[in-house]
Amino acid sequence: MKADTVGAITPAVLVALAPGEKILAAHEIMLHMDGAVKVSRKTMKQLGVSRAHLMGMHARGDAEENYFFAEFEGPGNVTFSRDKGGEVRVVHLAPGQTVRLRSGHLVCFDESVRYFPMVLAHWVVQRGNDQENHYVFADELTGPGTIVFQSYGNILSFTLGPTEAIRTSPESLLLTAPSNGVQVNWLASPGMVAGGNLEPVLDVRGPGAIMVHSGV
Repeated sequence: MKADTVGAITPAVLVALAPGEKILAAHEIMLHMDGAVKVSRKTMKQLGVSRAHLMGMHARGDAEENYFFAEFEGPGNVTFSRDKGGEVRVVHLAPGQTVRLRSGHLVCFDESVRYFPMVLAHWVVQRGNDQENHYVFADELTGPGTIVFQSYGNILSFTLGPTEAIRTSPESLLLTAPSNGVQVNWLASPGMVAGGNLEPVLDVRGPGAIMVHSGV
């Protein structure tokens, strides 16, 4: 597929499909398509995601993309938008190359890309006698193929060496390579001395690429 960004404040993605070319996209974000483009659905089961795994993800609260993607087949043009302000990136994955993208930011991807939903990080917050579970969900995408995603705000990209690490908030992490380790740590909030709470942060250790975004 050929993908271009349209607009700046709330960008859209214009995808040109050759005859017989197929892409998968998050549902309910299509703005327009040519009449020759065919539309169908691709279930998670068809993508190789077991029902047990999917139900476990949803039990933890990951219901962003539900149970299927929309499938578009060319020839023709399709336009998508997540109706958010932020940068759009088009990334070409080599065969076997994998990235883990925060859930809720994926726009579309080639049918040749392997998709798998996962939990990237998990922590527990104590509220009196109750415990609250918090998760960072991610879409694991493996090439070959092209993926398109959108951040909230601007994107900062880093490549971590084997001994390098970066600390970020759970909300700011956008993308990480699977070779990076992601560990939950804690910082004292300004009111800690007066009984405030600890604030979770993510320590990401290389080697591998990482992207963070400025909007949450």
